[in-house]
Amino acid sequence: MAEQIVAPELPRVKPSEVADKLAKGNGDVVVLDVRDAKEVTEGRIKGSLNVPSSVFKSDDPTSLDEVIKGQLNGAKEVVVHCHFCKVRGPTCAQALNNRLKALLGAEAGGGTEVKVLEGGIAAFMDQFKEDSSLVELPEGGWNPAQQH
Repeated sequence: MAEQIVAPELPRVKPSEVADKLAKGNGDVVVLDVRDAKEVTEGRIKGSLNVPSSVFKSDDPTSLDEVIKGQLNGAKEVVVHCHFCKVRGPTCAQALNNRLKALLGAEAGGGTEVKVLEGGIAAFMDQFKEDSSLVELPEGGWNPAQQH
């Protein structure tokens, strides 16, 4: 049976594309890490914002609204990721996209495009864990506990 894709309406972006955009450093792209704080200590994409998935799943949108207004304000592109981007990342990206449209009007969420990092942080680290300009790792390097 084929794997069910969560939030298929949202575009997927390859790790290499995200790395290229981050290397340019023009601030047009915001990387949003929806893993829990403990997972983030295992390694992260430099400059990424950590907003745990619980914020996106809450029935009260206040915390998510604060993230949108305070941290994503004006971003042209937001790339959301979790570990493998099978469920958590796409689910959070979908919630973010829906909330942007509710807050800012239907025209593509007020000009912010929400995407999902293909393969999650795992795929990004497979390609870029040696590049300290793109990633921050703990002393022992990238060695995450088995994730969801």
